Amino acid sequence: YLFLAITIISCGGDDDSGNTNNNSSNLTINPPSWIQGVYYQVFPTTGDVIPIGYEFKSDDFCSVAENTASCTKEQLELYASNPLFADVYEEIDNDRYFLEITLQNFTTTYEFLKVSSTSIKEILPSGDVTYILQ
Repeated sequence: YLFLAITIISCGGDDDSGNTNNNSSNLTINPPSWIQGVYYQVFPTTGDVIPIGYEFKSDDFCSVAENTASCTKEQLELYASNPLFADVYEEIDNDRYFLEITLQNFTTTYEFLKVSSTSIKEILPSGDVTYILQ
């Protein structure tokens, strides 16, 4: 009985393996140089530029609406300083940028194709959206 009690006690310690302290493989965002800048959406039927889009920095990715940016780097830094899970996955080619950002259990994916030196398309299930460099 003593052996069984010692075995149970030694196996029953505090196990934090399910609560990772942000052991993600990557918390940095590195958009390629060809996509860096601020891009606004082009309205498909009229060609008008709408001040909604994205800003790609050398080390950050931001959503932009009416000249206000919400950037991911700050969110990732917040997650890195807390026991929360975050991860960034990127695929970078000469004309394609794929970005996947996971914060806790929520993953957001973005896929952009280079159309020209001043234009990109976001690939969406509902249809592509064109953006123009500002």
